[in-house]
Amino acid sequence: MGIAVGVGALIVVLGVMSGFDEELKAKMLGANSPIVVRIPPGADSSQVIQKLKGMQGVSAVAPFVYGQALIKAENNVQGIILRGIDIEQEAKVNRIKHYIDLIEGSPQLLSRATLHSKEIILGKELKKNLGVDIGKEVLLISPLDRKSHRFRVSGVFNCGMYDYDANFAFIDLKQAQDFFALLGPTGIGIKPGSERDIWKLKKAIQKKMGGIFPVYTWMDLNKNFLSALKLEKTVMFIILTLIIIVACFNITSGLTMNVLEKTRDIGILKAIGATNLGIKTIFIYQGLIMGVLGGGLGLGLGLGLGYLLKNYQFIKLPPDVYYLNKIPLSIQKTDIWLILLSTFLITLLATFYPARQAAKLDPVEALRYE
Repeated sequence: MGIAVGVGALIVVLGVMSGFDEELKAKMLGANSPIVVRIPPGADSSQVIQKLKGMQGVSAVAPFVYGQALIKAENNVQGIILRGIDIEQEAKVNRIKHYIDLIEGSPQLLSRATLHSKEIILGKELKKNLGVDIGKEVLLISPLDRKSHRFRVSGVFNCGMYDYDANFAFIDLKQAQDFFALLGPTGIGIKPGSERDIWKLKKAIQKKMGGIFPVYTWMDLNKNFLSALKLEKTVMFIILTLIIIVACFNITSGLTMNVLEKTRDIGILKAIGATNLGIKTIFIYQGLIMGVLGGGLGLGLGLGLGYLLKNYQFIKLPPDVYYLNKIPLSIQKTDIWLILLSTFLITLLATFYPARQAAKLDPVEALRYE
């Protein structure tokens, strides 16, 4: 039973960790470009864009402005990350149009004309924190000249990732340049022809640009976060594997007791010609059967719990802590095979001591055992 609980817990926990990993990566890529080229102040961005468009492996490019500002609505003031974008171009390098399409507000929001008319898209949580409604005006305060600029809230950005939904706001690219007193964009988002070509394309861009313009992949920009996710999954695997190891100690003690109970029977088998290897094999098989049964029950338990978690979502998460508002689940075949193989090997090791003790019994002494 202990093995079943351990295997089931491992399957569910690793499935949740994989789900978090996939969901957060998808949301990061949905709101950000796979590759970003930073544009230093004073650089000719139009020339850079033309060079990038002409490169092999580049599917689309989209200039953007990225900066910090203050936003005020009623009596609420909050610091935000303000992005200036051209929605049509931005939609070619990420899935932002998908997230904006799911908003409250005007369906015309997706047109370029809407953002050209002093309108702003607020993150869902940001809108809630400010207590502002669609159609109301907000003030954007520039960190440079502290002048306020009025914008009308025309929609809500909702990618489902709390950090983005609580801090991001979007305005038109040209208006963002005016707001931050810039002559051009601060960066260019790039979509490669294939996700597998990200690192290859990054190196090609660095070579093409001569190292003047910093180039980052979305993984570079979220390196610490992704490393923490990977480490957490590894640590959880190690901790929960200890449950299986403890359960296998029960197999060891159970088989050892069995050897003592069957001492006379072992002596009879040896007396009629059974080899030490044959005796060992009997107890190893016995232990492995217990391990396989436990692993099978654990597999069923883990998949069953996983199904319930995925389809009924009876556990809700605070999004400000876990980034997501529900438990994501993605049970990987590789994780299942790793868990079952680890369980098999641990169970096999657990049988060695009692099997060896059984094989060492002297047949004469064993026959005298009462």
